[in-house]
Amino acid sequence: MPRYTVTINGREFDVALEYSASRMEATINGRKRQVQVHRLGDTRSLLLVDNTSHEVDVRGNGVAGQKVVFMHGAEVPVEVEDYNLAQMRKKAGISSSKSTERVFKAPMPGLVVSVNVQPGDKVKTGQPLVVIEAMKMENILKAKGDGVVKSVKISKGQSVEKGDTLVEFE
Repeated sequence: MPRYTVTINGREFDVALEYSASRMEATINGRKRQVQVHRLGDTRSLLLVDNTSHEVDVRGNGVAGQKVVFMHGAEVPVEVEDYNLAQMRKKAGISSSKSTERVFKAPMPGLVVSVNVQPGDKVKTGQPLVVIEAMKMENILKAKGDGVVKSVKISKGQSVEKGDTLVEFE
């Protein structure tokens, strides 16, 4: 039975999964839940949890074990780690919290619609930093970890290319 430590908004959950033919039983912090998963596309699924439906869109953010879940109109960063590795990490006193990379780069070319931080700002994981318009869609770029803004390299109305430095952190 696979078991994971799942961290959502700083809260850890102990999740064990048990599969049968068409159902899955999830034990979350000791509480059993009946779960059915219906795939709607590559990243989208309809979850039926104890007969309550939830449409979710789960995407990786390029970092192993880290996902972004879109559910009920909200974007939630989620970290999934093997339960045994998480327990060993805790016993060794190693933190699982991610700090923001020193350089935050544009993931795509586009036009800077807004800059939501300035030098000296303290940011938290998931906090919006910059909004870039690409292909007539606004993309909210969020902090991947906690940190302090050292410098902002772009301004509203500026065009950026993929890989351009947007924000630097201390």
